[in-house]
Amino acid sequence: MDFVQLTVCWNALEAKLLKGKLASAGIPCVLQGDTVSTVGVGFGGTNSAFQIPVLVRTEDLASARNVINC
Repeated sequence: MDFVQLTVCWNALEAKLLKGKLASAGIPCVLQGDTVSTVGVGFGGTNSAFQIPVLVRTEDLASARNVINC
């Protein structure tokens, strides 16, 4: 199973909201580096300096783009 980057979130809250939106559409995703970004929330608020790449399966990429563009 191959994964590709869908987008990059700039804080844990944004990443988790996007993950929930994708899950509601039946699209699984992986938040790369999610544990590091959660630590940043405690120190930098929701605008932490950590980037969180959001990865989806290659075959879900087109559908995932439709979900985030709505």
